[in-house]
Amino acid sequence: MLSFSDTMRISRLVCAKSIRIRRIFCRSLPLVYADNTITASPSSEAILVLPPSDYWVLRVTLNVKTEKEAAKYGSALFELSDEYRYVAQKVGDNSYLLIAYNPDEISQKLRSLEAFSKNEKITFAQWVFADITQPIQLNNDKYLTIMDGIVIEMDSPYVQADTSVPLIEALASRGSFVRTVQIEGLASAEVTAKTLKTTVVIFVMLFANLVAEAIVQHQESNRLYAKIQEVLSESKLPETSIERVAILDSLKMKEQQQLQFRRQCKQISDIPMEVKPVSLPPLPAAPEVSAALTNGIVLIPGSKPGESNRLLIDNKPPLLSIDYHGEGMQVLEYDGHSINLIIDAHDFSSAEKLKIAFMKRFNKAQFEVHGNQLEVGLK
Repeated sequence: MLSFSDTMRISRLVCAKSIRIRRIFCRSLPLVYADNTITASPSSEAILVLPPSDYWVLRVTLNVKTEKEAAKYGSALFELSDEYRYVAQKVGDNSYLLIAYNPDEISQKLRSLEAFSKNEKITFAQWVFADITQPIQLNNDKYLTIMDGIVIEMDSPYVQADTSVPLIEALASRGSFVRTVQIEGLASAEVTAKTLKTTVVIFVMLFANLVAEAIVQHQESNRLYAKIQEVLSESKLPETSIERVAILDSLKMKEQQQLQFRRQCKQISDIPMEVKPVSLPPLPAAPEVSAALTNGIVLIPGSKPGESNRLLIDNKPPLLSIDYHGEGMQVLEYDGHSINLIIDAHDFSSAEKLKIAFMKRFNKAQFEVHGNQLEVGLK
């Protein structure tokens, strides 16, 4: 990809070959060097050439392909304030000249030079005189010269003044294909009539847009209000918005509670609580009742003829009482907020296993173990 310098060089060669092309496409624009000796008012097409004191130049080697990519390294290489902007010029393979300039300072200089109030383009001395072979004598008794490819201003004792070229001649020979920067892109504190007119037009457009948006929103609000009233009349809900909100909140709360209760019941049902069958021991043989003990047989007071009565021998039951336990849920209570469970386990170890199973499924469960019985509280 050709750099801007290569493009300028090729364009100058093409213009030098043909007079007709030079008249049509290679029209020379006047250049004015921006020092304090400017007296004449330049034309609106004149290009203002900034001296080296108005910008910074740095020659660097970067592994990039375009000047635009090289300019992105300017802020890191110059370490200047955030107000500065950067442009790059390719001068060789991976070799670039970076220029840093402050738009605010340049704008102040343009305002101090009243003759340039209507000019639209500026350029840098580095771009105009990068290929000079002789010193250029300025109007302030200084000279422009080249040092390591960078254009700088020097005093007369440090240059060969006898070989110098006047500034007017140097500018006259370099008016074609000069790289420029638009003044409109620089900061300016002056409010022109064009700027004021544009600002007024923009404000009018914004105001019209806000009015149109307000009208559309008002119409949309009226349409939604009418639709709400129609829905209320069809559903026969209370007209007071507070009552409607309370009813909706109550229904949502009940739905959430029911959903939570169903989830908890599903988790509880997933816990294995199988009832283990218990084999009862054989019943002992009934003791023989002798005829001499017939006087010890009594009927329960209050019994009626024909009813099955409990036979007591010496006031003691003829059978032994047997204690046994199984596993299973005995109580499930739900008060709308929490669930209380009472589970009978076969033994103490079974109760502990059930407790661990509940802890895995319910993080905030509360437990109490009473022997073989497990009480669980779920919220």
